[in-house]
Amino acid sequence: MSTKIEKIGLVLRDLGSRKIRESSTGGSLVRTWSATATVSSDDKGFLENLWDGASRFVGFLISGALNLLSFSWTKLWGWIVGGVTFVANFDWNMTDESIDTQIQGLWDSFGGILGSAVGRAIGWIGCGLVPAAAIMTFNESLATHLLKEVGEQAIDEMLDAATEVIQAGFRMGVQASFLWLYKNVRRALKDPSNPFGIALRGIVGTANVENWGKGESWTIASTIENAIESIPNTFLRNFVEEAWEEGTEACIEAGYAVAGGIDAFLAEQAIANNNVLGAERIVEVTPDRTVPDERIVLSGREAVLGPNIVSVLATHQMFRNRDVGVLINGSPTDEYIRPGVVQRRLIIEFKEKPSPPWVMPDGKRARKRQITVFDVKRGLTWKEIKLAAKPYNSGQVLITAQLDNSQQMQAYGATGNSALQQIEELLQLSTAELLPNGVRESGYVQATPRRQALPYIVYPSKAVLVWKKKSTDLSGREDLAGTLWDEETIEFDLWPENEPANLPNLG
Repeated sequence: MSTKIEKIGLVLRDLGSRKIRESSTGGSLVRTWSATATVSSDDKGFLENLWDGASRFVGFLISGALNLLSFSWTKLWGWIVGGVTFVANFDWNMTDESIDTQIQGLWDSFGGILGSAVGRAIGWIGCGLVPAAAIMTFNESLATHLLKEVGEQAIDEMLDAATEVIQAGFRMGVQASFLWLYKNVRRALKDPSNPFGIALRGIVGTANVENWGKGESWTIASTIENAIESIPNTFLRNFVEEAWEEGTEACIEAGYAVAGGIDAFLAEQAIANNNVLGAERIVEVTPDRTVPDERIVLSGREAVLGPNIVSVLATHQMFRNRDVGVLINGSPTDEYIRPGVVQRRLIIEFKEKPSPPWVMPDGKRARKRQITVFDVKRGLTWKEIKLAAKPYNSGQVLITAQLDNSQQMQAYGATGNSALQQIEELLQLSTAELLPNGVRESGYVQATPRRQALPYIVYPSKAVLVWKKKSTDLSGREDLAGTLWDEETIEFDLWPENEPANLPNLG
């Protein structure tokens, strides 16, 4: 029993695909192409792809030219052989007119070589690359394939043409320069008023100098050949002729063999080094991004650089590129002399640079100064210390200020007033006060004219808070009064603009 199959009715305009196409094409259902909106498979427009291809082509030409001009021992020997051959066959007695004719001939020949290269480039571009690019208007895939295939051949052909132009231009330029220089030097030497010409006339004779460039042609090669041909003994003449020719050819071949061997050895060494240790690299490491001026430059092979970079970062993390150790060694020698114990003191360090690394442009370590504040107030904050520890003008004048807590503060300044002002600023952090008439100036310490004339500004770099508390067990340090004390040190930086993270409570 057959069942009737109902037909399915479709309205093309109601299909989902048509709806999407309408929304993306502005209501049109016909696919169109626009030269300004063509998108290739890599999401780039046609002009962008063409620009990328041209950029790669120019880069390839530049790399090829650099390879052409790169040094090798084989090229050097070839230049030597060519130069010797040119000198040996050069007509040292040619006229000035012949020299001008040869220079003009070299220029004319270069025009043909240059025209050949330009024509080859125009032919490949006009009949190869342009038609392939034109196909992009209706078949992007085919055009991409053609551009790849034709482009590679075009690059090879144009690179060969460019190589010929560079080689011929260099060779002809050297020959033309030599001819022009030879003509002008000879003209100068034939001048009777030229002192070198006068000396030359005394050596070879005035007639030879005057006839220079007017007689028959003379070359080194023809002179040697005539000398060999003039040997009267046939056996000896044949011997010398064959020995000269074979010896010359063998010398040239041996030179190429030696130069090629050197190039091959150097290439093998380079390949071996690159394979084992990698390429030569120069790496600049910035361990702390907050201090961009603190950079470490490493150079070497890749295999060696990797462990060294890790070691540098680990060492920097351990020492943080700061002074090794604390500003104090924890030995309260003054407390053994007198029973008074300073429970809280703050040692502030100033350096010649406002931020690390603590090395000056000339490679020397930045100079530093240190001022100790006794009986530091409780509840101090980092901002208060930063505000009190201002940069100041340091020098070799020592100021000693007596305090009412039987302690004294000392500071070095360019003048007595600058040092005293710094002491007064830091005393805001202490509960002690200056005694009346308690300031003493020691003058210049180890004074020299340079120290007196060259003061320098120092900036707060870091501080150490030494906090002594009575010991709860017998492990503390005993003073002369028999009291046991435990000592805690808190070290923190003052050079940043903002408070360091995780700074402990300064009590």
